[in-house]
Amino acid sequence: MTYINVHGGYELGTVAEQVANWCVDHFEIEPKVINISITHRYDNCWGICGEGEKPGTYDMTVVAGQSLRDFVATVAHEMVHIRQWETQKWRGDGEREAERLQYAIADRIWRTNVI
Repeated sequence: MTYINVHGGYELGTVAEQVANWCVDHFEIEPKVINISITHRYDNCWGICGEGEKPGTYDMTVVAGQSLRDFVATVAHEMVHIRQWETQKWRGDGEREAERLQYAIADRIWRTNVI
């Protein structure tokens, strides 16, 4: 079971949690903990994610000041990185795959009424 902890964002926090849960199930991964922080500003990007101090833990920050579709795509983008770390499969820095998939995932989540 994956624990998803969301800090900040109010309604967007719920959206972030729903997207992260969908991605965990869809990617068939089992991270232990995903900490998601919703912020109003972050330098030079809309989201960032990194491995936490303990194995299987991840820390994600997502900027709230974007459209809902872009916000969902940003969470999806960072979840692709979590999948890459969990499976140890990616090319280069993993950005091309995350960028290629982020809106496809966001649109699929939207079409299936996850949010």
